[in-house]
Amino acid sequence: MNFVSRMVAAGVVALVISGLCLAQDEAKPGADPDPSEAPALRILNKRHITEDLKAGVTKGLKRLSELQDANGAFTKGGGQNVAIAVTGTAGLALLASGSTPEKGPYATHIRKAMDYLLSTQDINTGYFSGADKGDGSRIHGHGYATLFLAQLYGSLEDENDKKRLEKSLIIAVKCLSLGQTQFGGWGYMPDDLTWDEGSTTVCCIQALRAASDAGIKVDKKTIQRAIKYMYDIAEKRVFMHEGEEHVGYTFKYSLSSGWNSDSYALCAAAITTLNGIGVYSEGATWKEHDIGKVYDGGLRWLRYKFDDFIGRRKSGQGSLDVSHFYYAHFYAAQAMWHAPEEVYFDEYYPKMRDLLLEEQKRNPANNGGWPSQSYGEAYTTAYALNILQVPYQLLPLYNK
Repeated sequence: MNFVSRMVAAGVVALVISGLCLAQDEAKPGADPDPSEAPALRILNKRHITEDLKAGVTKGLKRLSELQDANGAFTKGGGQNVAIAVTGTAGLALLASGSTPEKGPYATHIRKAMDYLLSTQDINTGYFSGADKGDGSRIHGHGYATLFLAQLYGSLEDENDKKRLEKSLIIAVKCLSLGQTQFGGWGYMPDDLTWDEGSTTVCCIQALRAASDAGIKVDKKTIQRAIKYMYDIAEKRVFMHEGEEHVGYTFKYSLSSGWNSDSYALCAAAITTLNGIGVYSEGATWKEHDIGKVYDGGLRWLRYKFDDFIGRRKSGQGSLDVSHFYYAHFYAAQAMWHAPEEVYFDEYYPKMRDLLLEEQKRNPANNGGWPSQSYGEAYTTAYALNILQVPYQLLPLYNK
């Protein structure tokens, strides 16, 4: 399957969302839409969407909406220095609930987030860098802003909005293409081609994928170089599990440095990115490279390390990938959801769901949100909601 064809087009998803909201409004005037009751989703969701989950998501969404500033950014309670990235992830979480810029309980919040992000874009370079060009989220922020805007593009009904957003996405994609290094990855700034990093690269590739799904032209050579980069930063890991030897793959922090921390977070992000490029199973190839074995091995390694990762989280260990817990599972949830075998998600999601809901309940002072970390409460709450809402499938990113 190629780079463009896998996800349902954003416009089709928008029709599903609009129909869902309309049907439920007719059934129960004034009621907020309940995504898990959509007939097409009910069977797929019944194993994973519980009453406890729905209650937690409802509280979390309400809290997230309260963290939006008057200008549309989600920076109440911290994160002012990375407003673009946090606003992009918060916008995704609200879209994943079934609201659009025109419909649903969070329509106003989504539109304000859209307008805010558009106001931060340099119209000459296409870079989402902030009004003063100093937003600290840098290329991560650019990637998340592009991803969010591409995901909502198909749900827009106003033609002027569509034209405005299309223009923004075209120059955002151009900025990404020009910012790709000779190795095929991306660094922290689109005009610095001397450094590449795995986490920035996966963020950029996912943004390009979403833009392509929205109908924005993405240069094939950009994707080809990105595929090679992902292959080049992969490293084989042999491990024992239940008395059997297995072959997995982890990913280097950067091709420039060559360092590999065996990070769960980076491996999860890399596997999600390979899936976004169009690699879904072992046997997939790209030129002379068996890229499918890297994808399959990375999934195996994530499955093997999951319980250890959760254990270290619960014990309060502060290693690199545990400190990036929410970021790691934003990608891990997608990787497991899109895995070729359902056992991956069936093993992963109930544990992750219950852990997040427990953390939410343990922090009543957050009023339904998740405890603030270095980037603020909106950062953690948005990531938690994105993870929890994957089975709803109302965001094109999560559509099967």
